[in-house]
Amino acid sequence: MLDTLIRNAMIVTHTGRFPGSVGIAGGKIAVIAGPDAGLEASEVIDAGGRPLIPGAIDAHVHFQDPGLTEREDLPCGTMAAAAGGVTTAISHPLNVPPAVDIESYRFTMKAYEGRSYIDYAIHGGGTAQNIGQIESLWNETGATSVKMFMCFSVADFPFVRDDSMFEILKHLARVGGLALIHAENNELIALEETRLKAEGRKDPMCHIESHPAVGELEAVRRALYYLEATGASAVILHTCMAEALEEIHAAQQRGVKVYAETCPHLLNFVDTDMKTHGPYLKFTPVMRGEENRLKLWELLEKGYVSTIGSDHSPYTIEEKQAGEQDIWKAPNGIPGIQTMLPVLLKGVNEGRLSLERMVEVTSFNPARIYGLDYCKGRIEVGLDADLVLLDMDAKKTYTKTDILSKAKWSPYEGMEFHGMPVLTLVRGKTVARDGKIVGTQGYGQYIPRKK
Repeated sequence: MLDTLIRNAMIVTHTGRFPGSVGIAGGKIAVIAGPDAGLEASEVIDAGGRPLIPGAIDAHVHFQDPGLTEREDLPCGTMAAAAGGVTTAISHPLNVPPAVDIESYRFTMKAYEGRSYIDYAIHGGGTAQNIGQIESLWNETGATSVKMFMCFSVADFPFVRDDSMFEILKHLARVGGLALIHAENNELIALEETRLKAEGRKDPMCHIESHPAVGELEAVRRALYYLEATGASAVILHTCMAEALEEIHAAQQRGVKVYAETCPHLLNFVDTDMKTHGPYLKFTPVMRGEENRLKLWELLEKGYVSTIGSDHSPYTIEEKQAGEQDIWKAPNGIPGIQTMLPVLLKGVNEGRLSLERMVEVTSFNPARIYGLDYCKGRIEVGLDADLVLLDMDAKKTYTKTDILSKAKWSPYEGMEFHGMPVLTLVRGKTVARDGKIVGTQGYGQYIPRKK
């Protein structure tokens, strides 16, 4: 007998949809049958004809844990993930200590044991200081990538200049590794910051002006050139500009092993929203104009975006409040893991995105790109039963009481979403229902990259 049967669902994959039922046994998908299949199970869930999708994989998450847990921690961050339909999260290496070698990587693994509500993986990091350890970091851990910044981010995780990035990419190419690249031109940002501060500017729009479009586009082009020259693979993170997506697509067409990520907040907000949201929309790279935002949606649906990541990066309300009178005093980052799917589902209901394409960029592609497709990312017999039931008719105004992140604020407060995840299963176990956590801390497991 099956453990669980989800019957009468509209099963959505990255290639299509069909009415059916999914039977679960031992945490795995055991059978896919017709919508009214007469299968026996200990628990039967009637989907009522609603869409059933593979659980989302959010590969761009800053849990701030270990080390900075006043901002966020693994339990709160993974509760927020579960409520938002994310069944696997991949932690970025900017913790304390950053995960830049075998020892620090295993330290992070140990810190996460028994504390997560959903499954998780861990990215490694690359700096000028660990170039000689890149190959061992990749070969001897389950790291899903090696992340680099081309511009200043935080002092504990130095950005790479061209010589270091080129060397790291050569090492990764040698072992078949994957880079993550934050592509912005550090010198142009510094130039604009110096100019604006000399003018006495402290208003929110300074943040937008200090990250010029030319600096983002130049850095993307430079990263693509280095990838082409070294033969390495990489994901260009949080791509903000439609023109940059077109550059990445053109590189893919000529054989460069590169993928484009964009983020929900870049699909939802525009540069002038800084005037009203101020530090609560301060992140990098920055938003561009409305024409660019609409073009991002268009290119997303056309296939120019490989994966969506939330770039969940919470700070305390006090840290953000410091920027209300002086935008330079606020740190860069916003929470977003709980609202990733709702933003995309709103886009589906507005006709900007198909459900199939959404599944491709939130489940199928992340699993494939990050080496988790041996157990995640598809509704297929033998894979983990990570499943999310959607209510495409649900309308929900997002309020402070909904927020499960440790950071009890969000730029999405007061926004109405249309289409919501209403049931989240991780390896066959229900962990969230209607935005409430019903799973247990410690159920989530570490998922290493396939070797």
